[in-house]
Amino acid sequence: MDNKIPEEYMNILIDISRKYGNNRNYVLAGGGNTSWKSESVMAVKASGTELGTIGKDGFVMLDMKRLNKIRTALYSESREKREELVLADLMASRFDGENGRPSVESLLHGIIPARLVVHTHPAVVNSLTCSKNGEKKAEEIFSGRHIWVPLVDPGYVLAKTVDERLAEWTASHGGALPDYIFLANHGVFVWGDTPEEVDKKYGKLFEILENEIADTSPVETDDNEYIPDDLLKDIGRLAGENGNALFTTGEEIRGLLKTEDKYGLLMKSLTPDHIVYMGHLPLVAEYKERDVFFERIKQDYKVFYKKWGKQAKTILVPGKGFISIGTSPKASEKSRLLMLDAIRVIRMTSSFGGPEYMTDEKVRFINTWEVEKYRERQAG
Repeated sequence: MDNKIPEEYMNILIDISRKYGNNRNYVLAGGGNTSWKSESVMAVKASGTELGTIGKDGFVMLDMKRLNKIRTALYSESREKREELVLADLMASRFDGENGRPSVESLLHGIIPARLVVHTHPAVVNSLTCSKNGEKKAEEIFSGRHIWVPLVDPGYVLAKTVDERLAEWTASHGGALPDYIFLANHGVFVWGDTPEEVDKKYGKLFEILENEIADTSPVETDDNEYIPDDLLKDIGRLAGENGNALFTTGEEIRGLLKTEDKYGLLMKSLTPDHIVYMGHLPLVAEYKERDVFFERIKQDYKVFYKKWGKQAKTILVPGKGFISIGTSPKASEKSRLLMLDAIRVIRMTSSFGGPEYMTDEKVRFINTWEVEKYRERQAG
């Protein structure tokens, strides 16, 4: 049985993965995933691997025959049991000798009938998928050449939903495929048989959205040092021996954190990536006097851990900026990048009716889902 991707195509997959993975307009931290497939085998990004630095070992080879059986298998009605069984079947779809853990979205990659699939979480796209009028606006500006998937459980349920909607779409369009699959509060799937086809679709996607959004610029930061370095070191140690804390500020950031009604926009979750890397709920602490500030954070940090069973990753400092905490410098930088992304997305959603957040129920699912706990451990 053919259980390998020809070297020529493997190199194409690696190149396009690094291309999009190294462009922060498309991917941040460990987000996004890619694949290349034939009728018998699919190479898909391993969970927890970063696209920007990925090599051959960052992909897992899956048996398409075994993977496709998951699409029609019957699973338990219990969400917890279902996820356990699906994960076991996904792992069993690996060819012998494969040690990586396939991306949670492997089944969805397998469903799309194209050689190359590139799934990303661009801020420009999520300004649409995380907005109140996103679905309606997408219908208008993409002329129905897309599929919109509402907020559902990621993984198996998402793949099944896409499978059904894609079948309906192609049946009503003479077997043709849509141009894009938009996932509410998540991102976009783009595909093609060549890298050029994928690039062309992404280029058109950005062109259309950038014409609709008032301001797509990145969030600018400056060097105002409201939080002393020695205090940041103390805060970082709350996350562990190698813990790290970063302070970030800028005019737009200070404006958003000026009043509670404004920074309340950052107290809910936009996408799974934001939950995994910057946490689902930031702490809030006003900075006036150093020791009082630190004691407040220490206390709130303990309360947060006791309530949620995980460490807080972001602290909003009203009127000043935000602190990103991680178990390592790398983890705190990822948290910082996702907070800047959240601020940018929220600003851009104003062109589509304002932000639409993940439901509390879906946030709880992500926080307790074994798959995302694994990705979170890899991120640290």
